[in-house]
Amino acid sequence: MSTKKDTEILQGFIEGDSRVLREMYSKHFPEVKSYIVRNSGTATDASDIFQDALVLTYQKLKSGSLRLECSLATYIFAVSRNMWMNSLRKRKKKVTIDKSPDISVNLEKSIFAEMELQEQKALYQKYFLKLGDRCQELLQHFFLGKKMQEISALMGYSLAYTRKKKFECKKRLLEMIERDPIFVELSSDTLKAKGK
Repeated sequence: MSTKKDTEILQGFIEGDSRVLREMYSKHFPEVKSYIVRNSGTATDASDIFQDALVLTYQKLKSGSLRLECSLATYIFAVSRNMWMNSLRKRKKKVTIDKSPDISVNLEKSIFAEMELQEQKALYQKYFLKLGDRCQELLQHFFLGKKMQEISALMGYSLAYTRKKKFECKKRLLEMIERDPIFVELSSDTLKAKGK
């Protein structure tokens, strides 16, 4: 992204400038909609996917974790397309891949990795919230990197009981996650990506 216009669009997008967002919808949504409708989708699907792609892109830009190597429009199209392909895979529908020449293999891998990470986080969050309050509290301390002695003191448990409880809570969380069909799908996709 090098031109002044590109920089203005990026800045407007990050700031939530309604003029920039309207322009993005009017210029770039039709291409996404056309792609999705040609590939077993509806206009509503296209609208949902485009919105999700904008949100994901916004979050990455806002956090500073996105370094664009193409135009913002190309990136959003690639994210939309990959989200739609992922959605079709979950529904077990056939996907037609017509690549845009501006989308590099590395960009696609980056987008898939980001989408997979978001799905993993959502899956973890879903089942973490199903744990009891004490398990949530204990694991929260553990994930924040606190030492076992500190967690024991905070929870009012003996050191041995804290270790045992942490093991039980993590085991329960993993069992719930591993039974979820989305986890099975994510695991299958990861193995395919690694060529196994």
